[in-house]
Amino acid sequence: MKNNDPFTRDDQTRFTMRINSELLEKIKIEAEKSKRSTAKQIEFILEQYIAALSAE
Repeated sequence: MKNNDPFTRDDQTRFTMRINSELLEKIKIEAEKSKRSTAKQIEFILEQYIAALSAE
């Protein structure tokens, strides 16, 4: 699907979400430890979760 956003690659989709502030702060801390952005840390966590579901 072609997007019209010049800042988003064709293989990506923008997604907005609301998240608990305390949870977000914890994710930010883990992201810093891993030298990732907060968004990439959330993506990493979701990928791990999906991989774990597939392994069940």
